[in-house]
Amino acid sequence: MSPGVSVVIPAYNEENSIAATIKSVKTIPEVREVIVVDDGSADRTSEIAESAGASKVLRQRNSGKGAALSAGFAASQG
Repeated sequence: MSPGVSVVIPAYNEENSIAATIKSVKTIPEVREVIVVDDGSADRTSEIAESAGASKVLRQRNSGKGAALSAGFAASQG
């Protein structure tokens, strides 16, 4: 994989906006991967993130934004 930036997106019940967010971030040439960390959503955030082209979708129980970011950073390659 080429050098670049990993973008970590913590998400909670964002089914209405996650696809547009991912698509927007992916237009930036320096972005190597988009990692969405679904922090216990009760909606379809994870499924929509996968369909929208997220490189990785991690799921965890509602542990908070800090834990979601930490999990995303640990899984990143960039």
